[in-house]
Amino acid sequence: MERQTNDRQPDYKYLQFSLNPETGYFQMTRGELGFTKVPNELKVEETQNRQQIKSDFIIRSRIKNGKYLFFTGIIQTHFPTWYFGDFYEIKNGIKRNSFILFHFTQDQTGFDMFFFNLFKLYPDRRGYFIRDFINSLNKKGETDYPSFPPVQTFMTGKS
Repeated sequence: MERQTNDRQPDYKYLQFSLNPETGYFQMTRGELGFTKVPNELKVEETQNRQQIKSDFIIRSRIKNGKYLFFTGIIQTHFPTWYFGDFYEIKNGIKRNSFILFHFTQDQTGFDMFFFNLFKLYPDRRGYFIRDFINSLNKKGETDYPSFPPVQTFMTGKS
């Protein structure tokens, strides 16, 4: 099921993952039927090639046929335990982007993934989008994520 946050925000897929301490991979514990862009197992690890990947950490799948089925660098947002990344795919010879938000548990044994399929978010709008999205989840009563202040407080630290 696709969810729409409000009239100005795109639909997203909600997935939930929990760490399997035996394998070191996060297992999908909640997903959406028919959505196959994200595998059932993902690993979070430090970036090995900082010149190519502009983040400290990556989330990746296992390798199948010599390739990762899923791979993204994750970058911390201004909001505690929230990260973002981009998923790229090639369709009909065209590179397509999907924006992803990740919310990690405090103990880092699980995370929620909000996958905005084929949605490109420009850097100058990213902070506003993330803040508005998290606040919209709270308004719907779907989560207990902390609410974030209005734009002037978010951008300057002043209220």
